[in-house]
Amino acid sequence: MSIYHFKCVSCTKLMGITEDFLGKQMRCPHCQTIQLLPMINTTGNAEAAPTAPDVVVESETIGMIFTYETPVVPPVTQEPTQEILSFPIGGKSQETSTEEYAAVSAPVEGKDSSAVTTDFFASENTGASQNGGAAPAPWDNAPSITGEVARKRPVGSKSMAMPIIFFSLLSYSVMATAILILVLVRMKTAGPMHPLEYIPDVDGDNPGAKRTKIRFNHDKERTQEIVPAHLRTKIGVAIRVGELEVTPLAVEKATVAVLVSGFSKAEPCKEDSLILRLKLKNVSADQSFCPLDYYFNRKWKEISRNSYPPPFTLVQFGTEKPEKSFFGGPANWLPLALAGSKKSQSPRETVEDENLDKTLEPGDEMTAFLCTDGDDASAQAIFTHQGPMLWRLQVRRGLVPVGAKEIPATAVIGVEFGATDIKQSPAAS
Repeated sequence: MSIYHFKCVSCTKLMGITEDFLGKQMRCPHCQTIQLLPMINTTGNAEAAPTAPDVVVESETIGMIFTYETPVVPPVTQEPTQEILSFPIGGKSQETSTEEYAAVSAPVEGKDSSAVTTDFFASENTGASQNGGAAPAPWDNAPSITGEVARKRPVGSKSMAMPIIFFSLLSYSVMATAILILVLVRMKTAGPMHPLEYIPDVDGDNPGAKRTKIRFNHDKERTQEIVPAHLRTKIGVAIRVGELEVTPLAVEKATVAVLVSGFSKAEPCKEDSLILRLKLKNVSADQSFCPLDYYFNRKWKEISRNSYPPPFTLVQFGTEKPEKSFFGGPANWLPLALAGSKKSQSPRETVEDENLDKTLEPGDEMTAFLCTDGDDASAQAIFTHQGPMLWRLQVRRGLVPVGAKEIPATAVIGVEFGATDIKQSPAAS
C-alpha cells in the first residue's frame, strides 16, 4: 500500500495519506483545516479535484451529511513508491522543494493504514515532548543582522525581601505580646499599695518633691488659633472658665511705666498703651491660685532672640483669624528664682500697679489690668484701627481632672471690642 504526501493549502506542511483517503475530505493534523484531497491516476499524477459534494440535509437533524462518490482506481502493479504531489492552491499549483522532499520520512510498508496514520499524527504532536520539554523559540538562536551574537535575557534570582519582612514582623509581634503578658502578670501580682506607702506630703517647713523643669512649648500658629465662641465675651459681660470668673470692665488709652529691679523710680513708656481693666473672682470651694502672671503678659518680639515661645496674651485685628497681632506687654520677664542672683545678666521688670501676682483664696476677688507695649511703635496702629478687635488673655482656671489626677491648668479667653470702646485715661493706675 502506497503513502502519498500532500501540502496543506493553509499551513503548507506535509501530511501523509494512504490511497484509501484519496478524493475525500481530510483534516490537516497541523492546522486542523478540512480540505478535499485530489485523485491519483495510473501515471501517479494528481487529477483535478472532484466536483463539490451533494449536500443532503435531514429535517430532523441539525448537522449536514455529505455524500461523496469515490472513483474507481485501477490496480497498481508497480512497486510501492513514495511520491510528493501538489494540488492547486488558489488556481496555482505549488511544487515541492528539494529540501522539503528530503525532510519527508521513508515510506512505511507492511503496516495497517490506520496504524500508519495514527503513528504519523502522534509523531507530530509528541515531537516536543520527545526532545525534552518545550521546543526552543525560533528567535533564540537566530543570527543577528549585524553579525553579533544574540544576548540571552538573564534569569532573575528570587528576592529575599518578602521573607525578611515577614520574619521581622513575626518577631516583633511575638516580642510585643510577651512584654504585654509580662506587664499584666506583674500588675496582678503587685496588688494595691498600702495606705502607709503614699501619705500626701502637704505639711512641713520644706516643700515636697517636684520636677526640676517643666515647660510647655508652642509655636506662633498654636498661639493664634481661633478662640471659640464659648470662650469669648464683651465689655461688662462676665465669663467663667473653670474656677475663675472674669469680668472685663473697660478698655482705655494711657501711658504706663515700667519698674526695673534695683531702681526706685519707674520709667514711662515712649508711647501710649492700650489698657484692659479686669475684675477676677475665685469661685472654687477649696482651691487657691493666682489668676494672672507676669509671664502671661511678657514682652516678646518675633525678631529678637528669645528663649521663650510667644505669649498667648495679645491684641489682634479681627475676632476670628488674626489679621495682625501685637504680643504681650512692655516688661521683660525674668523668673523670680533668678531675680537679683549672679546667674542672671538682666534685671526683672514689672509694669507699675499692674497687680498680676496676687493670690485669690476661695470666694476672693481682685481688680487688675493688662496693657500693650508702649515702646513698640507698630502697636500704635491699634488706636487708628476701625474694625473689630479681640484681646486674648491667658488666665489660671484652677485644677483640671486628668485621668485619676488633678493638675493645674490655664485657659485663653477673648474680649471683643472696637474703636468706640476705647476711652482716654490720664493714668493706668
